[in-house]
Amino acid sequence: MNDKTHDKLSEAVDAIKADIPTDAEISGAAERVKAAIENKRGPQTVISSDSWDSIEDYISAIPAYLDKTLTEQQTLLFDEELRSSLPLRRALNEARGHHSKSADSFKQKSRFKTMRWLASAATIAALAFLFIAVSPDLPSFNQTRLAQVSAVDGEIYQIVDGGLQELTPGSWIDGRQRIRSAAGSSAIITLDDGSEIEVDERSELSMTRRGSGNRIDVSRGRILVVASPQGSGTLDVFTDEFMVSVTGTIFEVAHGAKGSRVAVIEGSVNVSLEGNVSSLVPGEALGSRSEFKSLNLENEITWSQDADEYIAMLKEVSALQKDIQAAMDSPERFSTRLLNLVPENTAAYIAVPNAPEKIAEVYEVIHKRVQSSTVLTNSWTEFESTEESEHLETIMAWMQEIGDTLGDETVLALAIKDGEFTGVRGDTQGENDHLTPVVLSEVDADAFRASFGKQVAQLAESLKAEGFDDEGNEFEIDIVIVDDASDAVDDQLSVLLIDDLLVASADAETLQTMQANIASGSSSFVGSELHQLLESSYSQGTEILGAINVVEFVSPFAHSSKTSEQARQALEESGISTLKYIIAQYEQQDGATTIAADMHFAGERSGIMSLLASPGSMGSLEFFSTETTFATALLAREPIAIVEELGDIRIGSDDSPGANDAQAEIQLFYDIVSGVGGEMAFGLDGPALPTPAWKAVIESYDQVELQASIAAAVQRFNDKAALKDVNASITLTPSNVDGYTGYRLDLSIDASEDVPAMLTSASFNYAYVEGYLVAAANEALVDRAIGFYTSGSGLPTDSEFQDLMTRDGYLDYSALFFSRLGEMIGGIMSSLPAVLSEEQQQALSLIDELDAEMGPSLTSVLALPDKIHVAHNGSSQLPTQVVSQLAALLPLIESPRLEDEDKKAEQ
Repeated sequence: MNDKTHDKLSEAVDAIKADIPTDAEISGAAERVKAAIENKRGPQTVISSDSWDSIEDYISAIPAYLDKTLTEQQTLLFDEELRSSLPLRRALNEARGHHSKSADSFKQKSRFKTMRWLASAATIAALAFLFIAVSPDLPSFNQTRLAQVSAVDGEIYQIVDGGLQELTPGSWIDGRQRIRSAAGSSAIITLDDGSEIEVDERSELSMTRRGSGNRIDVSRGRILVVASPQGSGTLDVFTDEFMVSVTGTIFEVAHGAKGSRVAVIEGSVNVSLEGNVSSLVPGEALGSRSEFKSLNLENEITWSQDADEYIAMLKEVSALQKDIQAAMDSPERFSTRLLNLVPENTAAYIAVPNAPEKIAEVYEVIHKRVQSSTVLTNSWTEFESTEESEHLETIMAWMQEIGDTLGDETVLALAIKDGEFTGVRGDTQGENDHLTPVVLSEVDADAFRASFGKQVAQLAESLKAEGFDDEGNEFEIDIVIVDDASDAVDDQLSVLLIDDLLVASADAETLQTMQANIASGSSSFVGSELHQLLESSYSQGTEILGAINVVEFVSPFAHSSKTSEQARQALEESGISTLKYIIAQYEQQDGATTIAADMHFAGERSGIMSLLASPGSMGSLEFFSTETTFATALLAREPIAIVEELGDIRIGSDDSPGANDAQAEIQLFYDIVSGVGGEMAFGLDGPALPTPAWKAVIESYDQVELQASIAAAVQRFNDKAALKDVNASITLTPSNVDGYTGYRLDLSIDASEDVPAMLTSASFNYAYVEGYLVAAANEALVDRAIGFYTSGSGLPTDSEFQDLMTRDGYLDYSALFFSRLGEMIGGIMSSLPAVLSEEQQQALSLIDELDAEMGPSLTSVLALPDKIHVAHNGSSQLPTQVVSQLAALLPLIESPRLEDEDKKAEQ
């Protein structure tokens, strides 16, 4: 470098140094910029409220938000609104733009030409900050080691490549990894932000790391979250129905067949549900509700030649049933007046609507329907020609007139007199220890007295004509009305009328006790445990109500010297020995039936009564479609635990021939049982004919071990068949079903005299899907089942299924049976290969009526520690009634087959 060039560089450096402002100049410029900014922003708004009612309130809080002078609660509200409000984000961006412009102006005025790169850096930083502000909920790129398993009680798994991988304390969990807990298991998972998640049994969840705070998705089951302080972010928990946002609190989120629920234990949470945001405080809970739609029914039938008479009869019976249901409909009752008067030692209680009146109404309905029916007229005419018809008319007239004088409720109480129950009054077991019936009702006393004598005389004549002649003596009905219980005598039915109350009993002492109860307004039964249970039922409204004090009946039998030790042991093993009460209710309104029964135990359930597990989510139902004809599912205790409670299984003695072989089979049985869980489901998801579209789902946590046991069982069967020269074999063929490991099982048996041709072969397919063994009649059904499961469109999403669920505060069940059997009957009829006549074409409308009567129903069971609750909702036809209808269809199904066989024989 020459001297001339060096001099020019020195001059340039000196010029740059001369252009750098002094410290005083920089300080002065900063003060001027600050004053300009303050002047432009105007006076600061003082935010004194934690609640903002409009978007303008949020916009006015932007300066305080930028200066970080808002309280923690205000910041949380502002951030929550910022996520969903476009106007607020625009206003915030504009406010931040003012800052940038002021800064740029300062730079221009300061003439820092050598520091222009700072402006570019500031722009990039602003864009990055804006990106984070606009999209705070985007997942982070790094999802590794998001959480760690802190503790496990039982088994917890992560789903990897369609299978289950067990997790142990200390195991790391990456984000977006699905986690599932086994039956009877729980675990504690710690997130990287310090929050703890307690996972209940049969739960499934996943976690995602985000810039604004971690996210938890609950697919089913329940979790309890102890959220750590989140700063300006939030910890969000999602289910299919809502989102829960917190900054630091303790709360529970549950998701089951009936929807989702959040309950707050400490702190507060914000819940977003259907566009609305609710704030919950400790002690509050919020549940989701589902929308429902009605079912569209389709019916297409064909009939055999002998179907006309049956169809006509079926129509009449169906119409009669509808009329009877309408007659039986009664308003709910809430009054406990009669309940409060029953004897202290009541062991059984039944409360029904006005019984005589209802019986007479039903008889009148039947009589009118029969008279208008050409199908039933012949049978009824034949009945009317008998003497029984005339006497029945007399009895029904008597009941109608008596019923007109009674109130809305009739109560029958069975009271144990003089200690323990040893027999009914008049039984040969004892004269002093017996069960005494007592009937109570409100009554119009004057009308009852006026008609009682005449109606009793007519009834006596009718019964005498029937042959009840009291061994040739003058027949009398020994019923008397008394105005004072002291006039009553034993073994005579005395009717006590006091004001507007009627009490009837054949025991004088019991009647005197009832008179004392009426005088005092209540009995000593009030306040007892059984009374409290019945009172709770009345508070919710009841139509038919019954209760039994089981201890009063079982205890004498269990402690009797006549009871064998074997019978006592059977009582213990059944679990009935700890059963205290059974409470049952029945309601029927507009053809819909609700039946509920509760079994109350003294302490925890035991024996057979303890086989069902506590209510939990049932992932197995997700493999069934929304068009499922019927499905039943249950949660049992772990099968291997049940088997172990039964003790060692042995076949013969250890030194008997074949002992080793028998024990090997027992060990194989243990291996298979050890490989399955307590959840299982079975149903019909498609047509019933010609091949039933059945499905079965069984919980399985170790598919490798279970499949090895199945393969061993198949091999053992084939070996024994070969050894005994039996022409039978089973083959297992591996397959790939929608990416999951599957198999086809084929059974082949040679036809013989003992084995008809139709039983020589059978097969089914199954696959292992994320902890479940899914089996069906063919691979296509298994594939469809997997599709319903993976898409989340299974039976639990069906509106009819949801509509039938009980509203009892529990999210899940221990067992359930869902039925659309009426549709299955229509499907069976539609498959019958017969030609429709013109008359049969007109009968098509009858099936619409039949299917309407056989609507969907849901029977469910809740197995709680000391209680079992059974409920039936939906169709007034119970599953047993529908089965009887199916049995009645057998001639229709059989007829076409016989016709075909006859035609073939003629050929």
